[in-house]
Amino acid sequence: MIGDFDFGEIMAKNPSAASSLPSSAGHGLQTGSNDGMPKRVAIGPLAVDTLSVDELTHKLIAHAFAPGRTNHVITANAQFYVLAEEDEDFRRCVNEAEYVCADGVSVTAACRWLGGTPVSRIAGVDLISSLCEAASSFRLPIYFLGGKPESASKSASILMKRYPGFRLAGVSCPPYGFLEKPEIAQAVMESIRAAQPSIIFVALGAPRQEFFIQEYIRPLGIPVAVGVGGSFEMICGALLRAPMWMRRAGLEWAFRWWQEPLRLANRYVVGNTLFLYYLTRYLLKRSAQTGDSRV
Repeated sequence: MIGDFDFGEIMAKNPSAASSLPSSAGHGLQTGSNDGMPKRVAIGPLAVDTLSVDELTHKLIAHAFAPGRTNHVITANAQFYVLAEEDEDFRRCVNEAEYVCADGVSVTAACRWLGGTPVSRIAGVDLISSLCEAASSFRLPIYFLGGKPESASKSASILMKRYPGFRLAGVSCPPYGFLEKPEIAQAVMESIRAAQPSIIFVALGAPRQEFFIQEYIRPLGIPVAVGVGGSFEMICGALLRAPMWMRRAGLEWAFRWWQEPLRLANRYVVGNTLFLYYLTRYLLKRSAQTGDSRV
Protein backbone atom coordinates (compact mmCIF):
# COMPACT_ATOMS: atom_id res chain seq x y z
CA MET A 1 0.00 0.00 0.00
CA ILE A 2 2.84 2.34 -0.89
CA GLY A 3 0.59 4.80 -2.66
CA ASP A 4 -0.89 6.02 0.61
CA PHE A 5 2.41 7.20 2.08
CA ASP A 6 3.46 10.80 2.48
CA PHE A 7 6.62 10.75 0.40
CA GLY A 8 7.37 14.36 1.34
CA GLU A 9 7.44 13.42 5.02
CA ILE A 10 9.83 10.55 4.37
CA MET A 11 12.15 12.72 2.30
CA ALA A 12 12.03 15.57 4.80
CA LYS A 13 13.24 13.25 7.56
CA ASN A 14 15.97 11.70 5.40
CA PRO A 15 16.68 13.01 1.87
CA SER A 16 18.81 9.94 1.11
CA ALA A 17 15.78 7.68 1.60
CA ALA A 18 15.04 7.71 -2.12
CA SER A 19 17.92 5.30 -2.72
CA SER A 20 16.25 2.83 -0.34
CA LEU A 21 12.89 2.86 -2.05
CA PRO A 22 11.69 0.45 -4.74
CA SER A 23 11.83 1.91 -8.26
CA SER A 24 8.03 2.22 -8.31
CA ALA A 25 7.75 3.74 -4.85
CA GLY A 26 7.29 7.32 -6.03
CA HIS A 27 4.18 6.52 -8.04
CA GLY A 28 1.08 7.99 -6.45
CA LEU A 29 2.77 9.07 -3.22
CA GLN A 30 1.43 12.24 -1.67
CA THR A 31 3.76 15.22 -1.62
CA GLY A 32 4.20 17.73 1.14
CA SER A 33 5.40 17.46 4.71
CA ASN A 34 3.46 17.13 7.94
CA ASP A 35 5.86 17.21 10.86
CA GLY A 36 3.33 18.47 13.41
CA MET A 37 2.78 16.40 16.50
CA PRO A 38 -0.54 14.56 16.61
CA LYS A 39 -3.37 15.78 18.78
CA ARG A 40 -3.54 14.08 22.16
CA VAL A 41 -6.33 13.49 24.65
CA ALA A 42 -5.31 13.81 28.30
CA ILE A 43 -6.85 11.34 30.75
CA GLY A 44 -5.12 11.52 34.10
CA PRO A 45 -1.49 10.41 33.78
CA LEU A 46 -1.89 9.39 30.13
CA ALA A 47 -2.04 11.54 27.01
CA VAL A 48 -3.33 9.42 24.13
CA ASP A 49 -2.81 10.14 20.43
CA THR A 50 -5.86 10.49 18.19
CA LEU A 51 -4.13 8.89 15.19
CA SER A 52 -5.71 6.01 13.30
CA VAL A 53 -3.63 2.89 12.68
CA ASP A 54 -2.98 4.03 9.11
CA GLU A 55 -1.92 7.51 10.21
CA LEU A 56 0.37 6.12 12.89
CA THR A 57 1.88 3.65 10.42
CA HIS A 58 2.61 6.44 7.93
CA LYS A 59 4.42 8.50 10.54
CA LEU A 60 6.45 5.56 11.84
CA ILE A 61 7.55 4.49 8.37
CA ALA A 62 8.75 8.05 7.77
CA HIS A 63 10.71 7.89 11.05
CA ALA A 64 12.16 4.51 10.05
CA PHE A 65 14.30 6.20 7.38
CA ALA A 66 16.01 8.44 9.92
CA PRO A 67 18.29 6.53 12.32
CA GLY A 68 19.81 8.26 15.30
CA ARG A 69 16.66 9.06 17.26
CA THR A 70 14.26 6.48 18.68
CA ASN A 71 10.51 7.00 18.39
CA HIS A 72 9.00 5.02 21.24
CA VAL A 73 5.45 3.73 20.68
CA ILE A 74 3.38 2.71 23.70
CA THR A 75 0.24 0.62 23.24
CA ALA A 76 -1.66 1.55 26.38
CA ASN A 77 -4.48 -0.27 28.13
CA ALA A 78 -6.03 -0.01 31.61
CA GLN A 79 -2.97 -1.68 33.14
CA PHE A 80 -0.78 1.12 31.79
CA TYR A 81 -3.08 3.73 33.32
CA VAL A 82 -2.81 2.10 36.75
CA LEU A 83 0.97 1.72 36.44
CA ALA A 84 1.29 5.37 35.45
CA GLU A 85 -0.75 6.39 38.50
CA GLU A 86 1.30 4.30 40.92
CA ASP A 87 4.85 4.41 39.52
CA GLU A 88 6.52 7.77 38.95
CA ASP A 89 9.29 6.24 36.81
CA PHE A 90 6.77 4.54 34.56
CA ARG A 91 4.71 7.72 34.31
CA ARG A 92 7.83 9.60 33.21
CA CYS A 93 8.61 6.88 30.67
CA VAL A 94 5.11 7.14 29.18
CA ASN A 95 5.24 10.92 29.09
CA GLU A 96 8.55 10.81 27.22
CA ALA A 97 7.25 8.38 24.58
CA GLU A 98 6.76 9.93 21.16
CA TYR A 99 3.50 8.04 20.54
CA VAL A 100 0.86 6.63 22.88
CA CYS A 101 -2.00 4.72 21.27
CA ALA A 102 -5.03 3.13 22.87
CA ASP A 103 -4.76 -0.66 23.00
CA GLY A 104 -7.88 -1.34 25.02
CA VAL A 105 -11.55 -0.44 24.96
CA SER A 106 -11.27 1.00 28.48
CA VAL A 107 -8.80 3.64 27.30
CA THR A 108 -10.80 4.56 24.19
CA ALA A 109 -13.95 4.87 26.33
CA ALA A 110 -12.11 7.10 28.82
CA CYS A 111 -10.93 9.34 25.98
CA ARG A 112 -14.50 9.77 24.76
CA TRP A 113 -15.85 10.24 28.28
CA LEU A 114 -13.24 12.58 29.72
CA GLY A 115 -11.79 14.17 26.61
CA GLY A 116 -14.87 14.27 24.43
CA THR A 117 -12.75 12.95 21.58
CA PRO A 118 -13.10 9.65 19.73
CA VAL A 119 -9.84 7.72 19.70
CA SER A 120 -9.12 4.69 17.53
CA ARG A 121 -8.24 1.47 19.26
CA ILE A 122 -4.86 0.28 17.96
CA ALA A 123 -4.06 -3.19 19.26
CA GLY A 124 -0.40 -4.13 19.29
CA VAL A 125 -1.03 -7.13 17.04
CA ASP A 126 -2.75 -4.90 14.46
CA LEU A 127 0.05 -2.34 14.55
CA ILE A 128 2.62 -5.09 13.96
CA SER A 129 0.78 -6.26 10.85
CA SER A 130 0.30 -2.74 9.54
CA LEU A 131 3.94 -1.80 10.06
CA CYS A 132 5.26 -5.05 8.59
CA GLU A 133 3.11 -4.65 5.49
CA ALA A 134 4.27 -1.07 4.97
CA ALA A 135 7.92 -1.76 5.83
CA SER A 136 7.99 -4.65 3.36
CA SER A 137 7.37 -2.22 0.52
CA PHE A 138 10.56 -0.37 1.44
CA ARG A 139 12.61 -3.40 2.56
CA LEU A 140 13.06 -1.88 6.02
CA PRO A 141 14.71 -4.36 8.46
CA ILE A 142 12.64 -5.41 11.48
CA TYR A 143 13.77 -7.06 14.73
CA PHE A 144 11.62 -9.25 17.01
CA LEU A 145 12.55 -9.36 20.70
CA GLY A 146 10.90 -11.27 23.52
CA GLY A 147 7.70 -13.27 23.79
CA LYS A 148 7.35 -16.86 24.86
CA PRO A 149 9.87 -19.39 23.47
CA GLU A 150 9.69 -19.62 19.66
CA SER A 151 6.74 -17.22 19.39
CA ALA A 152 8.91 -14.43 17.95
CA SER A 153 10.56 -16.66 15.34
CA LYS A 154 7.24 -18.26 14.37
CA SER A 155 5.58 -14.86 14.08
CA ALA A 156 8.42 -13.55 11.93
CA SER A 157 8.14 -16.59 9.66
CA ILE A 158 4.39 -16.07 9.25
CA LEU A 159 4.83 -12.39 8.44
CA MET A 160 7.62 -13.12 5.94
CA LYS A 161 5.22 -15.37 4.03
CA ARG A 162 2.36 -12.91 4.33
CA TYR A 163 4.23 -9.83 3.08
CA PRO A 164 6.58 -10.21 0.09
CA GLY A 165 9.65 -8.07 0.60
CA PHE A 166 9.58 -8.49 4.39
CA ARG A 167 13.12 -8.08 5.69
CA LEU A 168 13.94 -9.76 8.99
CA ALA A 169 16.82 -8.12 10.85
CA GLY A 170 16.89 -10.63 13.68
CA VAL A 171 15.05 -12.52 16.40
CA SER A 172 15.87 -12.93 20.08
CA CYS A 173 13.86 -14.66 22.78
CA PRO A 174 15.92 -14.31 25.98
CA PRO A 175 14.77 -15.92 29.23
CA TYR A 176 12.77 -14.02 31.82
CA GLY A 177 15.01 -11.77 33.89
CA PHE A 178 17.79 -11.80 31.29
CA LEU A 179 18.85 -8.25 32.14
CA GLU A 180 20.05 -9.51 35.53
CA LYS A 181 22.38 -11.95 33.75
CA PRO A 182 25.17 -9.83 32.21
CA GLU A 183 26.38 -12.42 29.70
CA ILE A 184 22.88 -12.97 28.27
CA ALA A 185 22.02 -9.27 28.30
CA GLN A 186 25.25 -8.44 26.51
CA ALA A 187 24.61 -11.07 23.83
CA VAL A 188 21.09 -9.74 23.24
CA MET A 189 22.25 -6.16 22.93
CA GLU A 190 25.11 -7.12 20.61
CA SER A 191 22.64 -8.97 18.39
CA ILE A 192 20.36 -5.92 18.19
CA ARG A 193 23.25 -3.54 17.62
CA ALA A 194 24.71 -5.68 14.83
CA ALA A 195 21.32 -6.10 13.13
CA GLN A 196 20.77 -2.32 12.86
CA PRO A 197 16.99 -2.62 12.48
CA SER A 198 14.77 0.24 11.40
CA ILE A 199 11.95 -1.11 13.57
CA ILE A 200 12.07 -3.25 16.70
CA PHE A 201 9.10 -4.94 18.35
CA VAL A 202 9.69 -5.55 22.08
CA ALA A 203 7.47 -8.16 23.74
CA LEU A 204 8.61 -8.22 27.37
CA GLY A 205 5.32 -7.22 28.98
CA ALA A 206 4.56 -3.98 30.79
CA PRO A 207 6.32 -2.22 32.35
CA ARG A 208 9.52 -4.13 31.48
CA GLN A 209 9.31 -3.51 27.74
CA GLU A 210 8.78 0.25 28.19
CA PHE A 211 11.72 0.58 30.56
CA PHE A 212 13.85 -1.59 28.25
CA ILE A 213 13.14 0.64 25.26
CA GLN A 214 13.85 3.76 27.31
CA GLU A 215 17.11 2.51 28.81
CA TYR A 216 18.57 0.18 26.18
CA ILE A 217 17.04 0.95 22.79
CA ARG A 218 17.10 4.75 22.82
CA PRO A 219 20.92 4.85 23.15
CA LEU A 220 21.16 2.71 20.00
CA GLY A 221 19.13 5.21 17.98
CA ILE A 222 16.86 2.57 16.43
CA PRO A 223 14.24 4.70 14.64
CA VAL A 224 11.06 2.92 15.75
CA ALA A 225 10.56 0.85 18.91
CA VAL A 226 7.15 -0.58 19.80
CA GLY A 227 6.16 -2.37 23.00
CA VAL A 228 3.80 -5.15 21.90
CA GLY A 229 3.11 -7.31 24.97
CA GLY A 230 1.68 -10.72 24.02
CA SER A 231 1.20 -9.95 20.33
CA PHE A 232 3.69 -12.57 19.10
CA GLU A 233 1.64 -15.34 20.70
CA MET A 234 -1.46 -14.15 18.85
CA ILE A 235 0.28 -13.89 15.49
CA CYS A 236 1.77 -17.39 15.71
CA GLY A 237 -1.45 -18.92 17.04
CA ALA A 238 -0.25 -19.82 20.53
CA LEU A 239 -3.15 -17.66 21.71
CA LEU A 240 -6.37 -17.37 19.77
CA ARG A 241 -7.61 -13.91 18.95
CA ALA A 242 -11.24 -13.00 19.57
CA PRO A 243 -13.57 -13.19 16.56
CA MET A 244 -14.19 -9.89 14.80
CA TRP A 245 -17.65 -9.37 16.29
CA MET A 246 -16.19 -9.52 19.80
CA ARG A 247 -13.47 -7.02 18.89
CA ARG A 248 -16.01 -4.62 17.45
CA ALA A 249 -18.17 -5.01 20.56
CA GLY A 250 -15.19 -4.24 22.83
CA LEU A 251 -15.12 -7.75 24.27
CA GLU A 252 -11.70 -8.94 23.17
CA TRP A 253 -10.51 -8.74 26.79
CA ALA A 254 -13.20 -11.29 27.79
CA PHE A 255 -11.98 -13.71 25.14
CA ARG A 256 -8.41 -13.38 26.38
CA TRP A 257 -9.49 -13.91 29.98
CA TRP A 258 -11.35 -17.06 28.93
CA GLN A 259 -8.09 -18.45 27.49
CA GLU A 260 -5.88 -17.52 30.47
CA PRO A 261 -8.23 -17.17 33.46
CA LEU A 262 -5.64 -17.57 36.23
CA ARG A 263 -2.89 -15.41 34.72
CA LEU A 264 -5.22 -12.56 33.79
CA ALA A 265 -7.51 -12.62 36.82
CA ASN A 266 -5.43 -10.07 38.74
CA ARG A 267 -5.16 -7.77 35.72
CA TYR A 268 -8.86 -7.74 34.92
CA VAL A 269 -10.41 -7.95 38.38
CA VAL A 270 -7.98 -5.94 40.50
CA GLY A 271 -6.49 -3.89 37.66
CA ASN A 272 -9.78 -2.76 36.14
CA THR A 273 -11.16 -1.92 39.59
CA LEU A 274 -8.13 0.28 40.24
CA PHE A 275 -8.49 1.80 36.77
CA LEU A 276 -12.08 2.86 37.51
CA TYR A 277 -11.07 4.16 40.94
CA TYR A 278 -8.22 6.30 39.60
CA LEU A 279 -10.31 7.49 36.67
CA THR A 280 -13.15 8.57 38.95
CA ARG A 281 -10.70 10.27 41.31
CA TYR A 282 -9.21 12.18 38.38
CA LEU A 283 -12.65 13.23 37.17
CA LEU A 284 -13.70 14.46 40.63
CA LYS A 285 -10.45 16.39 41.02
CA ARG A 286 -10.84 17.96 37.59
CA SER A 287 -14.45 18.90 38.31
CA ALA A 288 -13.43 20.56 41.56
CA GLN A 289 -10.72 22.56 39.85
CA THR A 290 -12.96 23.73 37.00
CA GLY A 291 -16.08 24.24 39.10
CA ASP A 292 -18.00 21.83 36.89
CA SER A 293 -20.50 19.91 39.01
CA ARG A 294 -21.10 17.30 36.33
CA VAL A 295 -19.45 13.89 36.88
